[in-house]
Amino acid sequence: MRERTCRTALFILLTSLALLTPGAACTFARSVTLGFWFEDVTYQSSHFGGPLSSGERLLLGRVATAEIEAAFAGLRIRLTDQHDARYRVRVVQHLNDPRFRGSVAVAGASRAVSMFGGDGAVNFSMLAAYADSYAPADADRAAIVTAIGRGVGRAAVHEFVHQLLGSGEFDGTRDPNTYEYGSAARKEQYYGALHWGPTWELLQRRFGTAPPSSGAPRSSAR
Repeated sequence: MRERTCRTALFILLTSLALLTPGAACTFARSVTLGFWFEDVTYQSSHFGGPLSSGERLLLGRVATAEIEAAFAGLRIRLTDQHDARYRVRVVQHLNDPRFRGSVAVAGASRAVSMFGGDGAVNFSMLAAYADSYAPADADRAAIVTAIGRGVGRAAVHEFVHQLLGSGEFDGTRDPNTYEYGSAARKEQYYGALHWGPTWELLQRRFGTAPPSSGAPRSSAR
C-alpha cells in the first residue's frame, strides 16, 4: 500500500512539474473555439450597383472564413459558427463605438477577459465601403465582393486577437501589411497579402503546438 501511495504521489508531482514547464502546457490544452457568423447584412452604392445577391452573400462568408482560418493556421484554434463559443465575432450592418454615446462608427469592437472569453463585432457597412472605395479601376463586381469578404475576415482576426490576448498584450505595428495594424482604412486590408508582426510569437507560445518558428511571420496568400 505504501509503495502504491508513493507511486501515485510521484506521478502527481511529475505531472505538475510538466505543466509548469514552458511549452508543456500546449500538450495538455484543448483547442480554443472561435464563433464567427454574419447577421443579415447588405451593401449597395452607385459604383458597386444594387444589393448583394444570395450567391454573393455565400461568397462573402466563404472568403471571410478562409481568411480567419489562414491567419490562425498552425495554432490550437478552431473556427465555428456557434453563437455560444467562448470567443465570438459577429458581422453586423452598422457598429458604433460602445465607449461613447452618439453615432461614432467603428470598424470593430470587442470586450473580453483574456483566456476566459470575449464578444465582439465588425462593421459590415464600413468595411464594404472601404473595399469599394479602394478597388482598382478595372475591378469588377465579383472582385469587389471578394475584397469585402477578405476585409471582413481580416477585421475579425484583429478582434479575435484582442479577445485572445487582451489589448495590453496585443502588439500593434505601424506596418499596414500586418494583421495588428490598428485601422481598417487602408487598401492592404482588402487587396494584397497581410502577415503577422510581433503578435505571432505570443500567439504561438500560448496557442501553438510547437515552439515558435525562426522563419518569417505567417502571411495570407492573397
